[in-house]
Amino acid sequence: MTKTFLVIGAARSGVYAAKALLRAGHRVVLTDTRSAEAVFKEFPYIKADFDALPKERLTLVFGRQIETSVLEDVDTIVISPGVPESIPVVVSAKEKNIPVIGEVELAYQMTKTPFVAVTGTNGKTTTTTLLGIILDKSEHYKKAYTVGNIGYPITEHVLDSEADDIFAAEISSYQLLTIKSFRPVAAAILNLSPDHLDRHGSLENYYQTKARIFENQTEDDILVLNADDSEVMRIAEKALSKKVLFSYDTPQLNGAYVKNGVMTICDDGKEIPMIPVDELGIKGPHNVMNALAAMCLSYFVGVEIDVIAEVLKSFKGVAHRLEYVAEIDGVDYINDSKGTNTDAAITALHAMTKPVVLIAGGYDKKENYDKFITVAKENVKSMVLLGDTKDAIAETCDRLGFTAYEKTDSFESAVDRAMALAASGDVVLLSPACASWDMFDNFEIRGDLFKKMVSEKTFQH
Repeated sequence: MTKTFLVIGAARSGVYAAKALLRAGHRVVLTDTRSAEAVFKEFPYIKADFDALPKERLTLVFGRQIETSVLEDVDTIVISPGVPESIPVVVSAKEKNIPVIGEVELAYQMTKTPFVAVTGTNGKTTTTTLLGIILDKSEHYKKAYTVGNIGYPITEHVLDSEADDIFAAEISSYQLLTIKSFRPVAAAILNLSPDHLDRHGSLENYYQTKARIFENQTEDDILVLNADDSEVMRIAEKALSKKVLFSYDTPQLNGAYVKNGVMTICDDGKEIPMIPVDELGIKGPHNVMNALAAMCLSYFVGVEIDVIAEVLKSFKGVAHRLEYVAEIDGVDYINDSKGTNTDAAITALHAMTKPVVLIAGGYDKKENYDKFITVAKENVKSMVLLGDTKDAIAETCDRLGFTAYEKTDSFESAVDRAMALAASGDVVLLSPACASWDMFDNFEIRGDLFKKMVSEKTFQH
């Protein structure tokens, strides 16, 4: 039956949701407060896609907030993750009992393909990417799609994926706000720390939103949890699913841990050695935990042990997360643009073994910077601050006695200044501890600009 969907937000998830709905024969109203020119500049390829689709089933409303009168002909609203539910058309829709869902829920309703889902504050992209490669190499599944908040919309694949395929999906708290029936066959909560308080209002609201990843699971499903994180264990107490726990050094009945330097699976108490930690392709204690989570998810959904071990050894990480860029005049340049909160930046600082010139600051998510600056005092030689949060971070520096910082007005000047401050034997680290939205549409654009500037400096040499 043909229905009418209002898709709010013409970024990646909204655009692909609209395309999938149109392919399925539905009517779509796609709206964005940005102008059509701005939308098509960001996604030039979609204009041709939309031009080829039936005009009688597609309406574009750009450059303004859409009127609530549109709801007279709307069956369901699909809202993009970055769009607040407080806008008038969504408030009115809820009053009229019109369903308001996100792209994750829409994709789940449109496909028979099972989901393995990953959430948490930090490590989601690395874990999901690693998991996707493992699942794709397994003979247990026909094809694996790595999708979600990682940058690849699920709706791009829902009409082509099959029941014997599988989705490895990174799921953010924003996406979990709008689920209804979403039920992954296996899910993981990697860790929890303060983030997105500007959107969720309180730390407990944020944590309980993360807990929604298992709210529709039954005892037939798998829930992978970080046994070393007390908040993760607390919010999962009432989960009905089968709990599989990973820990850095504590044995588990079902799960994984590191035993005598070897990453080990625990299956009903039976221990199965996987690989030595020093053979893991991604380095650092945080990545050991990410790999343990991916091990648990893949093993307990049926992936062969040799496949898991092979990928753990060969996988070298993802772009924008502690990504080595270049070495110039004895200075290492590291792109950690995905360090969009203080805990992620702290993880990056702990991974550094050389003096650090740190580029930090960005969009204000109302975080507290005390712990971040306390850690920075240990190995940060100089800090260059920028963005909406530069004054708040500087005030924290002053209060905690860290004086080796300066403020700049643009990203380009921040990178230039960091390069000037660095000497042979140092690391220039972009790990902002903040989101990018005050200056960039996403952290990828921010990281790509950093890499471009470093590459230009390399070329000059």
